[in-house]
Amino acid sequence: MDLTAQIFFMLKGVPNTLIISILAFILGFIIGVPAAFFRVYGGRIGQVVVDAYEKLFRGVPVLVVMLFMLYGLGRYVPFLNAYTVSILALGMRSGANQSQIFRGAIRSIGEGQMMAARSLGMTRLQAIRYVILPQTFISATPGLGVEYALLIKDSSLAFIIGVIELMKKAEILMKATRSTVVPYIGAAIIYIILTFPIANYLDKWGSRKKKELGI
Repeated sequence: MDLTAQIFFMLKGVPNTLIISILAFILGFIIGVPAAFFRVYGGRIGQVVVDAYEKLFRGVPVLVVMLFMLYGLGRYVPFLNAYTVSILALGMRSGANQSQIFRGAIRSIGEGQMMAARSLGMTRLQAIRYVILPQTFISATPGLGVEYALLIKDSSLAFIIGVIELMKKAEILMKATRSTVVPYIGAAIIYIILTFPIANYLDKWGSRKKKELGI
């Protein structure tokens, strides 16, 4: 197998890498945004629940979560195959990370804007929706870029439970060619291409917007 064929073989694993990472990011976003607002504006019980969730999924290695879900819960839940487990495990860990990203973004806006919105006659929910939330997304953008890059890299753990993604393709190629040079260096370069441009763009865009808004 020549060099071009080896590269194209590994690239066939990229779609699964991206699908797992993007779906996990979306799941993390769905969890992280409300969790962050619960931590800042919610009651005591909500704050305790979110804090426990963050500590659990930030403290336990995501591979342990994958293995537990696949070989533990997977015995009782039919849809928990290797592919869905990868998305759920990475998504729940991302939810814990994004919760902290959004919480920091909310607090960076300052309580003064909430008070100003309330003084104009807005309800608490209206102030959150029209004043706090739009600025929160902008302020959180650099951190979300980092989280996206982290998910792309951590999606490589899915090969351990049998998902055919980029790292699994590299392992198959390594066994077939008995060489680690092209498979692992090639995989490393592909991961950099998948992560650096978008993360760098989001960081610069978010930083520029934050300066424009004075956040």
